[in-house]
Amino acid sequence: MIPRPPQPTPTTVSDALFDTQACLNCGAALSGPFCAQCGQKKAARMGGSTVRKEAWERFRWFEWNTLRNALRVLPQPGTTAREYVLGQRKDHPHPLTLLCLAIGFLLIVLGHTDYLRPELPSEEAQRMVALVTGYSKWSFSLGAVAAFASMWMVFRRWGYNVAELLTLALYCQAVFIALQMVNQLPLVLASSPELFRWHKAWSPWYMTALQTLMLMVALRQFLVLDWRRDGWRLLLAGALFAALKWQATQLYARAVVELVLWQMGA
Repeated sequence: MIPRPPQPTPTTVSDALFDTQACLNCGAALSGPFCAQCGQKKAARMGGSTVRKEAWERFRWFEWNTLRNALRVLPQPGTTAREYVLGQRKDHPHPLTLLCLAIGFLLIVLGHTDYLRPELPSEEAQRMVALVTGYSKWSFSLGAVAAFASMWMVFRRWGYNVAELLTLALYCQAVFIALQMVNQLPLVLASSPELFRWHKAWSPWYMTALQTLMLMVALRQFLVLDWRRDGWRLLLAGALFAALKWQATQLYARAVVELVLWQMGA
């Protein structure tokens, strides 16, 4: 016969149950307000004030801290990446996790504005555009590739390895995507066919310029550069980024079209 697991014994809940120097989560001896073995705070008897206090502490120290640190990346991607690379990782979001979250939010915004879904007359054309749209979602990482390549070509001898420069590139790409979401707000708030056409025609140009400027700011923060002494290096990295991003976008678009035509049997 399979032995039955021990049944919990009835326990009378009282204030004395919580007046103990043992952790009520793992049973280890407590030497302070938090358990050294499992990390739980010393438990107090549940009450209205306890629920409110613990709910606020969890929101304040976890959810709000995570959001606050993620928002801090926006004006200071280089500083955040520098601190992360130098070991201050507990209070900073992982760059790849932050990038995936940013891409997810951007896809929601683009889906709301139908930015990647033009209206076409034939069903076959719509199916082709659906394939192109699916592959185009991967293009949101091209900025990180261009940013990393420009950093590596200009600053590879400054003592940072590939992984450390890639960390900065991923933080920068998350900021690029956040800027793109802000750029979509006019289409969400006051969409019109004229605005939509203007936005599609001019957005790539001014967004590339804005992303280039943000990359230069991030590099200055990350490498602690001086504008007067190292300004030419920052300008060179920015120019390389803009050129590489444009070229990568063109090559990726051509590859997507060829792949879709092959899948459609054209």
